[in-house]
Amino acid sequence: MNIYKHRKTNGKVGFFFSAFLATTSILNNIQGQTALEFDRIVINWSISLLFLLVIWFINSYLTLYFERAKFSVGIIRRIVIIVLTNTVLLSGFILIAIYILNEFNVLILKKENVYSFVIIKGFVSVLIIYVIQYALNSDARAQEISMQNQMLKTENIRSQFEALKQQINPHFLFNSLSVLRSMIRSDNKKSEEFVIKLSEIYRQLLLKKEKETVTLEEELAFINDYSFMLFARFENMLTIKIDLSETIMKRELPTFSLQLLLENCIKHNIISKEKPLSIKIFNTDSNSITMENDLQPKISTSKKSGYGLQNLIRRYNLLGYHDGVFIFSDENVFRVKLSFMDL
Repeated sequence: MNIYKHRKTNGKVGFFFSAFLATTSILNNIQGQTALEFDRIVINWSISLLFLLVIWFINSYLTLYFERAKFSVGIIRRIVIIVLTNTVLLSGFILIAIYILNEFNVLILKKENVYSFVIIKGFVSVLIIYVIQYALNSDARAQEISMQNQMLKTENIRSQFEALKQQINPHFLFNSLSVLRSMIRSDNKKSEEFVIKLSEIYRQLLLKKEKETVTLEEELAFINDYSFMLFARFENMLTIKIDLSETIMKRELPTFSLQLLLENCIKHNIISKEKPLSIKIFNTDSNSITMENDLQPKISTSKKSGYGLQNLIRRYNLLGYHDGVFIFSDENVFRVKLSFMDL
């Protein structure tokens, strides 16, 4: 539920609930009265409605504010703000209401019971309103989370289609089949393994296309198959060094995220005998993994899809990790650091 729709729904519920509560209060007050005056009833009802509407929208603002700042505002501070705000509002309205009711001589209750009765009603009304606001906000938050999950699933499927498209495009197939043909002609014993790795890549793409995240161990297994094909194609012109702690193998990453980074390295850098490409995959702590490559950009590159890293950043954002991807580049290296996820 977007913020505009939530506010619109909240406003409608607030008005009808406040009108209902004010009407119920007036009906209880006039019960048993023989002589009723319309103007007295209208004044009582109007004051009650105004009070309830102000309390409703102030608490609506507070619940939304606390939801957005849930990591920076502690529970104790929230309680203090809520209690103080509603106490000030309630006290002000009680004073105003008693003054107006006395001024127009429309108090229905006995004088000695007015203050305690109004205070009790006010606090009960505030409590009911805040509980309803909390419930409405929780429902809106649940719908928002559900929508984000759906967006993530859609984004994940798009990512898999993009990865699949990259793998089966004519250029990739031409290169793979050319490498395979050369291996067969030279009677290379790795020809059969090359075909097996290629089929395994497609199998993994299809098998994991619905998964949002995988463990680092699974991702490295996929990278191993993918790297074999790259080595068969580039031979000694490409090196991939992996230096990772065993303790992080069960940490999770977005599916095919390392493959995407590796594909970017190959796609955007010169790889030749004169300029071999070196890629490193390592970790410096237990919360992230880094891929780094020598920066030797191609003079002319194919048209970019605008999807790669931005897609990865967006998937992190949808999972609640707004600083999940860190990109660094200078004259010598290009480096991408990915945060692990605790879902």
